[in-house]
Amino acid sequence: MNTEYYIAVLIAIIVGVILIKKVASCLFRIVVGIILLVVLAYCLRMLGYV
Repeated sequence: MNTEYYIAVLIAIIVGVILIKKVASCLFRIVVGIILLVVLAYCLRMLGYV
């Protein structure tokens, strides 16, 4: 098991939840969700999973 992968995913989820709770507009929620997915994809690529 790769702990770096799980730490990166956990941090991305926590940051995403905090940002979505602070943002009120539905449009901003979509933007934050897309940014979260991009960051997660970047982390996975850096760790060699994608």
